[in-house]
Order: sequence, then structure tokens, then C-alpha cells
Amino acid sequence: HYYITNNLRMTLETAEALEDLTMSTDGTAYIVTTIALLGGVLAFYYFYIYNNPEEQEEEQEPEEEKYTPLEAQDFTLEELRPYDGTDGKPVCISVNHIVYDVTKGKNFYGQGGPYAMLAGKDGSRALAKMSLDASDVKDEWDDLEDLTPFQRDSLLEWEMKFQTRYTELGKLLKTREGSEE
Repeated sequence: HYYITNNLRMTLETAEALEDLTMSTDGTAYIVTTIALLGGVLAFYYFYIYNNPEEQEEEQEPEEEKYTPLEAQDFTLEELRPYDGTDGKPVCISVNHIVYDVTKGKNFYGQGGPYAMLAGKDGSRALAKMSLDASDVKDEWDDLEDLTPFQRDSLLEWEMKFQTRYTELGKLLKTREGSEE
């Protein structure tokens, strides 16, 4: 409440100091007084509303959600699905049959992100085609055999990006019986 008292006092002192000017018949004194009072009100508003330390403590961003990083492991598509960032789980994506923990990029790949459709899935075909079409995200194993040379190059570029930015967890397996691709 120091800000309220101090700024109110400053506003009143300014008004009293300018009171002598208002006694003149000149119209500029009225304008100066009005501007000074308006300045005092704005100063009060600024210091109380924007610099109130009590409110700043309440407005601080909550700490980033903590999650337990996944251990390195191989995944089938079925095992990968739950890792879509919901229910506090990490966000994982497969790119070129390699699974990455992309939780630190959850603003892109988690719920509400532009690439959320890839979370918990094999995003290889969609990334290779630079597509956000849901039909390019397969629910079954995709051998990627029909990609064009341009799409294969694009997929390799995405894979290099993921390798440098995110944690590699393991391979995407076709089945758990030992077949890896």
C-alpha cells in the first residue's frame, strides 16, 4: 500500500503546487493543471497496477511440468500410441522407424500443437511429404517403400533434425516377435 500512499501524496502535492497557476486568467494554466493531474493519475495507475509486488507473485508462470524421461527401448506402434502427451505422459514420435522423446517440443507435438497429429505415432510419411493430412499418418506399419527420392531426402533431413534436438529412445518395431522393420 506504499505505492498508493506515495503516489496519492505526489498527485496532491503536484495539484497544490499548480493551484497558484490556476488563479491566473490565462487558459494555459488550466491545461497545465489538467495535464499534471492526469500525469499523477497515470503514475498512480502504473505503479500500483503494473508494479505491485503482491500481484506479481501471483502472476508468475507455474514451473514446467516435470516428467520422468523414458528409458531407451524399442516400441511397436501399439506401444507408442499412449505417448501422445496426454495424462502427463511424454510425447514420442517415430521418424524413419526411430522413436524420439520430443516432450521438450510439446508446444509443437503435444496437444494443441501444429504437429499434434504425429504424437504417439509414426510421423515418417507425413514429414517426408511435408503434409499435415491425417491420411499420411498410418495406424499400421508403413515400410515407406513408395516414397519418391525427394520425399526420402526430406525424411532424412527430418531425421537429422530430430537426432540433434531430441532424445532417441529406440527403434519402431513391426511386431514384438523380433522383426525390427
